[in-house]
Amino acid sequence: MKKSLIKACSLLLLLTATKVSAAEVAIHFGEPKWQFLIANQPLGNTTAQLQTNESSFARSIQPLLENKDYAGVLKAFANRPLAEDSAALQLLRGQVLLSEKDYANAADALTAALQKMPDLALAHRTLSMVYMLQKQYKNARPHLVRSIELGVADDQLYGQLAYINLQSDQPFSAVAGYQQALFLAPDNQQWQQGMLYALMQSRAWDQAGALLEQQLFARPKDAQLWLMRSQIALQQQHEGSALASLETAIRLGDDDTANLLTAARLHLRHGSVPRAISLLESSLTTVTTTHSDQVFAALDQILPWLLSQGKEQGAARLLKVTESLKPVEAQQAKLNLYRGQLAVQQNHNKDAMTYLTQAIEQNPVLGEALLALAKLYQQQNKVQQAQLYFVRASALSEVKQRALLAHAQLQIDQKNYSQALGLLHKVLRDDPNRRDIQHNIRELQQLVRQDQYAS
Repeated sequence: MKKSLIKACSLLLLLTATKVSAAEVAIHFGEPKWQFLIANQPLGNTTAQLQTNESSFARSIQPLLENKDYAGVLKAFANRPLAEDSAALQLLRGQVLLSEKDYANAADALTAALQKMPDLALAHRTLSMVYMLQKQYKNARPHLVRSIELGVADDQLYGQLAYINLQSDQPFSAVAGYQQALFLAPDNQQWQQGMLYALMQSRAWDQAGALLEQQLFARPKDAQLWLMRSQIALQQQHEGSALASLETAIRLGDDDTANLLTAARLHLRHGSVPRAISLLESSLTTVTTTHSDQVFAALDQILPWLLSQGKEQGAARLLKVTESLKPVEAQQAKLNLYRGQLAVQQNHNKDAMTYLTQAIEQNPVLGEALLALAKLYQQQNKVQQAQLYFVRASALSEVKQRALLAHAQLQIDQKNYSQALGLLHKVLRDDPNRRDIQHNIRELQQLVRQDQYAS
């Protein structure tokens, strides 16, 4: 009776192997360098008319415009009050200021032209570009729309309006705009990329994948495209395909730490454990402050898995590399926990005791360390110390149940059946559906009654 009970209680204390979390992962890829053409029309080409008294000035600056001496043109304009010029000259001044990247004065000149001629399409178009280059998309939108309404409808306008919609978190509208731009300029790489981004933001994964395959056919060595292909595959839950695409991007030169970490996690689930360790080692040797939290999150996922699978060599390699890191105290406590757990598996109990004790000093509520140290004391038959750490661990929700069960087993080993019974009742209160616990409680109750009868 006692042997079968002890065996049953021991079995319920066995921990299930730690699994690699299926936490959401994402691929990091940069946006293209968006470039927008400043109006297709030559400077000065406008439907606005010069005033009679402006003809002489216009002729004087014509050679400067032809030679693209925009500084000279602005010097000539400096002696003319903006408000007194015609809409034609105000538009020209705004175009030249835009070419010289003087956005504030360009906006003033173009706004003045539109006050005189509200339907001057080229002024709307140029002013929209001024705002876009300053990333003032809300201000740019109405001028782009008005340009289209006034009959200026080329691929640049549609593409720019689509870009604004994309930046304004309106991906479906962006798709419509890029479709128009691509209809007019099907080979424009920027509109193709914009369409791809818009499709991905609107979660149209099948359409995005089809467009991406077309782009990959044309540019098979573009690492960014392979990263995007990996992200699409992840969203479609095709993790094997995502890993293959991510590895291709890495071979093509992508060394983003976050992507290396993602590849390592995917390898643990679908690929090669040695490759996962190698990728994580690479991440650890190049880690920056920016990615330190991501690196430690990956270590928290991968090291427990390696230890649970008995892959001590791989865990030791990673822990060796972490010696060069500068973790905060909570992160250092976790690393000492893993070093302690590894030492336990390698039967280096003295080292394990040192690491686990340090981990608890650095983080007194690190439940896994409390539980591991309690079990280490239990193995050494140091019952009082073991009980102390089991009690501390049972106060922490993440390890409470395992601590109570391990403590109950310790009490059974000491033949303290009443104490073990009380601990199992605590487990049952938290999880009333545990039939295995109910069974063991009945067995222990029978033993307690037998002891009472014998006494």
